[in-house]
Amino acid sequence: MTIPQCISDDIEFVNSSKIHKYPIRSTIQHWQLRDLISCPSSRKEVLYVSGNNVNLYNTESRSSLTVLKDLSFPPTCMTTGLGYLVVGGQRSQLMVRQLASNWYAHQSVGGCINNAMVVAQHAGQTRLLVCNNDESIKVFNLPSMQRVTSITLPTAVNYAAASPDGKKVVAVGDTNQVFLFDVTANGSYQRTGTLTAPGSSSGFSCAWNTGSDKFAIASQDGLVLVWDERSTTPMASFATRAHPTDKGAARCVKFSPGSSIDLLAFSEHVSNVHVVDARTFNSRQIVRVAPPHVEQHISGLAFTPDARSLFVGMEANLVELEVNTKLRRSFPAGAIL
Repeated sequence: MTIPQCISDDIEFVNSSKIHKYPIRSTIQHWQLRDLISCPSSRKEVLYVSGNNVNLYNTESRSSLTVLKDLSFPPTCMTTGLGYLVVGGQRSQLMVRQLASNWYAHQSVGGCINNAMVVAQHAGQTRLLVCNNDESIKVFNLPSMQRVTSITLPTAVNYAAASPDGKKVVAVGDTNQVFLFDVTANGSYQRTGTLTAPGSSSGFSCAWNTGSDKFAIASQDGLVLVWDERSTTPMASFATRAHPTDKGAARCVKFSPGSSIDLLAFSEHVSNVHVVDARTFNSRQIVRVAPPHVEQHISGLAFTPDARSLFVGMEANLVELEVNTKLRRSFPAGAIL
């Protein structure tokens, strides 16, 4: 059932008066692909793409360490998960590194540009799903990099997200369609539905909530739509400030990890980040992370593992927004999680 929305913007999920800025620059290689920072294991460490390198920045020591150096391609996309770092390139290049060791693999997966990747646990196996412009999602086992299967879709695949429970996958591409899959007990991918995203011409990001029962997609047209997995129509819709221009495109969407904070965050093409109440979807905060009267490109966003901060990558610097955890752990009835 669609929830009638009455959105309140008069709330502070993050502390907009105390924005931390760090002097690191993340680079964008493709104007539409903006998921280029990650905070995989420590709330004080952020991975980011810089030219042909991937660096790890420590916000406490304010120092950077190069994790992938002098790659043969500038990464267009990056992901982390289950101890792995993965970057992809314009000519189907792929580099995978195990963060806790020196193991890595470098290969071309075929097809065209790699738009996004996801690392997931499916049917007891660690897998890498690679979204490609050749209208496919290529699936590999890790660390063997043996190809498991290739999922064919009727459009270039811009992004896919695996549900935290390992049972579902959602994918978006260069149409207004949203593709849903079940992961079967034997590890195959069964397409279970194709939804229509109203007001969208193409999707460039998607994400599942911690409970694996809701997902969101971000569109080129500046809309973020949220579905309950049991419904075929969106339960919530949010527009960017500059919707529907290119500068108002919604580029990256993420749910907060864990079960007590329940926030949804998404970035615009430039300058603005939105933070939404992911319990009711009726409250939103819009934070300008660029200076007044200056538009700055956003390269991605990532919650810390404890969901106490939200990092926003910029071409000029890295921004950290502190989450109001006290507010999020309190409920109107007075219950505390």
